[in-house]
Amino acid sequence: METVDDIRKIHKEMKQEFDSIDEKGIGNKFRRWKKKRQINKIEERKKGKWIRGAKGELEVIDKLSELDDNFHVLCGVRMDLGRYITYRGRKNLKSAQMDFVVVSKRGIVLIETKNWGNSYVEKNKKKGITPHEQVDRAGMVLWIALKSWFSPRNPQVTKVVLANRGNLQYDSEYKFVNVKNMDNINPFIQSRYEIFSDKEVDRVVGRIKGHVTK
Repeated sequence: METVDDIRKIHKEMKQEFDSIDEKGIGNKFRRWKKKRQINKIEERKKGKWIRGAKGELEVIDKLSELDDNFHVLCGVRMDLGRYITYRGRKNLKSAQMDFVVVSKRGIVLIETKNWGNSYVEKNKKKGITPHEQVDRAGMVLWIALKSWFSPRNPQVTKVVLANRGNLQYDSEYKFVNVKNMDNINPFIQSRYEIFSDKEVDRVVGRIKGHVTK
């Protein structure tokens, strides 16, 4: 199991180790070659199967990686409640796949990334679930899954559709779903009020980590 935090830290450490090896001497050249191969493998994993979904998620990973270490970024979270729950009057919701979940003292932010524009969403609204409904459903699943006897007992989940392409707009039908873009997603996360203690952050991350897809 790996998260964006894990990949970022490993990649940074390997690059530092590579830079610290003297270029002179056959032994050092071999060590640099070996370390470079390890670095290349890490970078390939960022481009390959480790990332599921749209190509744009790679850009989102780079953007969220700009957040400091106080923010825990988990990628590819899948929650299954084990039972169906009622969503908008119908008992039709049991599980959800989530692109990113960011946890910090400033709360929990669930992010669904889309390359779609508003015209595409309107055109295909009757054919399937919109991004707004998708993240709204996922937010409910995550909220129920995170409820616990231990604090935070009933942690609020902030739901975001991240439009990394196009002009996706806010939908008043899903009034608790925020719409952000690549320029304002990090300031949005960073500007929220602190609501968790360090211990509560660790507990929330612990509850989610076991559901990060490999």
